[in-house]
Amino acid sequence: MSLFVVWRGTLDLPALPERSLKIGRNRIVQRVFAGASTKACIAPSQIKGHDLITTELHPPYREILLRRKGASRIDTPLPVVLAPGVQNPDSLPDSFEIQWDSQGELATYADTPEKVLKSWINRFDFRTEDEEHDIPGLRTPQIGALHAISAHFAVGSTFEPATIVLPTGTGKTETMLATLVYRRLGRTLVLVPSDALRSQIAGKFISLGVLPEAQVITCDLAKPRVAIVTTGIKSTDELDSIIQNSNVIIALPNVLEASGSEIIRLLADACSDLIVDEAHHITAKTWQRVREHFAAKRILQFTATPFRRDGKRVDGKIIFNYKLGDAQAAGYYRAINLRAIEEYGDEEVHDIAIAKEAIAALRHDRDKLHLDHLLMARTSSKDRAEAVGRIYQRLAPDLKPVVVYSGPGRTLINREAITKLFDRGYAGSRIVICVDMLGEGFDLPYLKVAALHDTHKSLAVTLQFIGRFTRKGPADKIGEASVIANIADPDTEAKLADLYAEGADWDRLIKRLSEERIAQELRLQDVVLALKETGNLHANLSLWNLRPALSAQLFRTKCTDWTPLAFKSVLPKNSENWYAFSEQDNVLVAVVCRSSDVTWGNYQNVYDTIYDLMILKWDKAAGALCLFASDYDALRSEKLAKAVTNEDTTLVSGTPIFNILNNVELPLVKSLGSSRIGAISFTSYFGPNVTEGLASIEKAESSLNNLACLGYENGERVLWGGTQRRGKVWQQKSGSISDWIEWTAATWAKVSSEVESESNIVRDFLRPEKLAKPHSAWPISAQWGEQAQMRFNDRQFVIFGSSKIPVFAVDLNLGDVGANGEIVFRIESDEATSEYALVISDEIPGGYRHDHISGPAITFQHGTLPAVTLEEYLQKDPFIVRYSDGTYSYNCYHIPVNLDAGLYQRDKLEAWNWDGIELNKESMHKVGNQNTIQFRTYEQLKEEFDVIFNDDGHGEAADLVCLKDLDDNTIRLCLVHCKGAHEARVSQDIRNFYIVCGQAQKSIAVKHAGLPTLYHDLKRRQETWVREGHNRFLKGNIKDLSYFKEKSRRARLEFEMMLVQPGGSVTSITDDALRLLATTELYLLKTTQAKFRVVLSP
Repeated sequence: MSLFVVWRGTLDLPALPERSLKIGRNRIVQRVFAGASTKACIAPSQIKGHDLITTELHPPYREILLRRKGASRIDTPLPVVLAPGVQNPDSLPDSFEIQWDSQGELATYADTPEKVLKSWINRFDFRTEDEEHDIPGLRTPQIGALHAISAHFAVGSTFEPATIVLPTGTGKTETMLATLVYRRLGRTLVLVPSDALRSQIAGKFISLGVLPEAQVITCDLAKPRVAIVTTGIKSTDELDSIIQNSNVIIALPNVLEASGSEIIRLLADACSDLIVDEAHHITAKTWQRVREHFAAKRILQFTATPFRRDGKRVDGKIIFNYKLGDAQAAGYYRAINLRAIEEYGDEEVHDIAIAKEAIAALRHDRDKLHLDHLLMARTSSKDRAEAVGRIYQRLAPDLKPVVVYSGPGRTLINREAITKLFDRGYAGSRIVICVDMLGEGFDLPYLKVAALHDTHKSLAVTLQFIGRFTRKGPADKIGEASVIANIADPDTEAKLADLYAEGADWDRLIKRLSEERIAQELRLQDVVLALKETGNLHANLSLWNLRPALSAQLFRTKCTDWTPLAFKSVLPKNSENWYAFSEQDNVLVAVVCRSSDVTWGNYQNVYDTIYDLMILKWDKAAGALCLFASDYDALRSEKLAKAVTNEDTTLVSGTPIFNILNNVELPLVKSLGSSRIGAISFTSYFGPNVTEGLASIEKAESSLNNLACLGYENGERVLWGGTQRRGKVWQQKSGSISDWIEWTAATWAKVSSEVESESNIVRDFLRPEKLAKPHSAWPISAQWGEQAQMRFNDRQFVIFGSSKIPVFAVDLNLGDVGANGEIVFRIESDEATSEYALVISDEIPGGYRHDHISGPAITFQHGTLPAVTLEEYLQKDPFIVRYSDGTYSYNCYHIPVNLDAGLYQRDKLEAWNWDGIELNKESMHKVGNQNTIQFRTYEQLKEEFDVIFNDDGHGEAADLVCLKDLDDNTIRLCLVHCKGAHEARVSQDIRNFYIVCGQAQKSIAVKHAGLPTLYHDLKRRQETWVREGHNRFLKGNIKDLSYFKEKSRRARLEFEMMLVQPGGSVTSITDDALRLLATTELYLLKTTQAKFRVVLSP
């Protein structure tokens, strides 16, 4: 061998041919050497016609023979190359191409999994990327994850599944590859969620991704043998061949399941490791079943979010969690612009609105900002993808939309679609509509606009996907991401709330654009942004998701300024705190972490860790400090109030607290507490016993300390509570920070009102009185008890003998009143009718009983609980009976109501022409009888409303439900109750009005339940009719009804009640009837602020 070098320079060594082995319908691929550029020298060799190339690569690429032109081939273990372009081998040019002539020992180099692993010994170099100094290496999160993985599996022989959380774009796949090489994993199964990701991740394992470029491995390192399982493994022989020939096996769980449990068991036995990609899918049964076979093996789960699709955390031990905030601080993410639209109506209307906004965002990025962005529209199903795809095709054909989803016959279609998506030329597509497959690890950095037509089960993955910052592609062609979502869709807002609940980092990453936000959203946005100006709370949890109870202690202040951060001085010893302060709004929000002794034992080293929320709002002009605390005692609220203001601050207490009941109509005390005057005694009263407590207070025997009171305020059902000693007030609901601020302002206005408090503050309270005999006024309606009404659609059943009927499909009406005043309840469904009588007498134990009169005996069932007899159920949730004098009762307790309504104004009565109508024919029924009261009413109203729904039947809200879109912020809801004339003629008989007025009073529950509940009831009833070939919509359709349901979440409801009774006459109606109508009108006004219309005969 000559020592004389005849050439020095850089050689480009070509790639070796790819090795491929087909086993059944699956294949194994090894790209053992992908080529390399290396410094080299060439010198004459002792082999005739051959020169020796010496490279800087590792063996077996260190020495290679160069066969000269015309020289004969020889048998040698060294690899041999040719230089076909070199004419004179004795005068080599500075650069020239070479090609393989014979592989020699390279033909068998690393050709088994064992040889591959042996070649990796000590060949991994830990290098950390330093972008500033242009030093290649792995990213910080990849290095951190790799060390965490090594540490987790370094101790012991049995291991808990390990979870690695790496946000999309921070290098999840390269971390898997680095783990494979550094830890020299024996044989690894990699589970992936989709065909597209299987192909993509297989390519990464075959090439080892960017590990050579990062210089953590050399470019000549042998690549693994990768089995790509695309179809089921048919036999154990096929499985043995795959196992014997592969380092890595990549598959979808459902493909493995199709192979059978025995194949999966044998595969698990042969593998040393399981890697689960996109581990938030692990909730799926197929994933879980495959993973169970690997219980005794090392399991690594990689995910972009630690939350599964069912909202729970990914199981296993999280050994490394690289947070979004870390990723954003490191420059891996740019802000995501949340472009929120507000569109009501049906699904198609939503889709068109979202598509238009998304296309506009894409065109703005491409045409105005000259960015090469693509749009990804995400849907929940294949059918939805096709439907949405047609919309994009219609709206933007020039952007060449493509539709991609997995399924039979889609492989070639999807491949062509994705090829178009990757095509940056004129013929390329700029919009892709997909189900889930593009959002799971798919790598296309130009996808920067996301349209959420169906809110993704893991919204975090979608937003990470489009929000990541990548150095792939030209930097001047990729900008900030945009996501388009419809906030009129409750699912979207729920998903955003879930997203913020995952961690505060999302709060920093998402820029909520305000152009499309309504006033309520803007108020919250302003408050949150202002609170972020001072403090560190927003860095630890999302302020958007705070939901304080509407509760506060109220203080009068005399200071000219306050020191909100002084709250720290009164916190419990050894507590921690995080706060956010808005100087603009004078609002402080703080979370306090404290420890306390456990209550279930006496231990020195066992504690409860408790997190408390505190909110302070100071109003300088009003001289008011409002304070919320999740635990007022633990946070020393009264001392705290003085610490942030001064010692002159005083707690608002005493009777002014009960000014919260100002403007509350028909207040019914649910519970109260009183203190005996002159003695140390405190008594609580609940239910009917509150009457005793109220009487004691009125007699000045005791003083009112606290109460909870149900009533109606501004047409809404409310529950207020207050305690005069602690100066605390509350309502039974929660809200956002801005909701709490607005609530405290309104509450302070009530409590601080200069209107002098009544000396007897309980005077107008409704109070139950026990009846010794039936009430004297005529009963006009019966309705289900309070508990049943609150859970009306929640799996409650009335069982007639053996026939089980949902409560919402059962009517509760009044029958006759017996000779002794007993009230007959008629409980009716389409299948059965039963009657029970309520007998009231002081001679009966308990004061009342329910007697079964006719029909099947009834039992009542809630959910899966055992059914109980109706008599037993009514002891705890009695029927409510309303009377013609405006009062009501339950069982043997009567609640007097002094409405003092007077007479209904005659000039407000409406007279219609009833020619051609039989006055006792009320209902159109399913066939649509036109000679009925209901149809004539529809004809009179059809021009007034956008939707008219025939709701007649058991469980109805009204005979007609009518809706009108008045303006952007107001919906008109009118419930129409029709009743046939007694004896089919016009008369002065007051019985014409008893039932229809009772129906109207019962209907207040419809308004208080809200339009979404009404929508679901009407939709269910419509579907029942449609199955029988009938239609309840007299005007409009289900799409129109859906529009009102969605809009009602943000629009004001203008409520109206209409009574139609042609048996009464405008000219001859009696005072008793007018008094009943006036009582009904006043009751409706106090409870719902309803407008009231009465239609009679002339």
